[in-house]
Amino acid sequence: MDALHHAFDALHALLESADSVVIAGHEHADGDAVGAVAALRRHLELLDKRVTVLLDEPLNPRYGFMQFRKHYEVYDPALHDELLRSADAFVMCDLSSRARLGPLGVPAFEGRATTVCIDHHPCDDGGPAEVNVLDATATATGELVHRYITHVGGNIDRQIAESVFVSLCTDTGWFRYPNTTPDVIQLAADLAKQRLDLPGMYRSIYQSNSAAMLRVLGHVARSMTEECDGRMVWAWVRRDLLDELGVERYEADPILDVLRSGELVETVALFTEQSDGRVAVSLRSRGRPDVNGVARAFGGGGHAFAAGTTLSAATAQEDRRKLVSSLRTATAEAFA
Repeated sequence: MDALHHAFDALHALLESADSVVIAGHEHADGDAVGAVAALRRHLELLDKRVTVLLDEPLNPRYGFMQFRKHYEVYDPALHDELLRSADAFVMCDLSSRARLGPLGVPAFEGRATTVCIDHHPCDDGGPAEVNVLDATATATGELVHRYITHVGGNIDRQIAESVFVSLCTDTGWFRYPNTTPDVIQLAADLAKQRLDLPGMYRSIYQSNSAAMLRVLGHVARSMTEECDGRMVWAWVRRDLLDELGVERYEADPILDVLRSGELVETVALFTEQSDGRVAVSLRSRGRPDVNGVARAFGGGGHAFAAGTTLSAATAQEDRRKLVSSLRTATAEAFA
């Protein structure tokens, strides 16, 4: 029996009785968030439920091959706040903090909806929702959605298989990261039997950088800073550089992959200036130290090997220095 069976049963009872369900992922939804919300949406559609998926921005073109591209809406307060307040259930996927919902979190938690959190990140205080389906040992949130659908006897059709595979492959770096377990490989193989175009999915997700993004990659590789005898690397991406190079859609993952590809690199920090002056921070570790602890000290979070936070515009430079110092200390202590 699945260890989450009580949480799954509570979620099932809620969704069975709900007439209107709204699902959302975190801001700037990555592959796991997209895959999780897409799989749950399709499951509820097959049950003839009235379900709406909201994202804070248009779907990343990397996931344009998914059927899900036709089945979501970009959040607009004028169009969706009343829906959020009147829904019977509000489900947030792949985030352990309400803050990561962005603006749509306010009407969602102000309304009458019973709130649900499905997530695989470490979470404080039992979770941010009324019904929490949490497992920090799970490889991806999409895996949890798959386990839920299986638990309640739902049909795993091609759309659901495609969505869950996107969650698995992106959160494991196409099955290269330490969270790639034999069970995950078996699940991926089972999903692939649904006629998934794996080469096409790989090309779309990992080999679709624009020329402008390739130029950013070159700039970061030239300007990165190495510390701790090469075990730590960090880089700063200025907003004016992105504007100068004509980057219309910036993504951190391709840059992080370049930075951590170094032979000696164990920890990576990437700082990216946003248009509003805030600075997005992405942290990665090959196993030591736990970068989640560093991120949490600066108001963020994530996993031991992948975490992040956002620095305020007013204190970004000073906070960057403090965060680099913290990561430097953690890296040095991990390899002392």
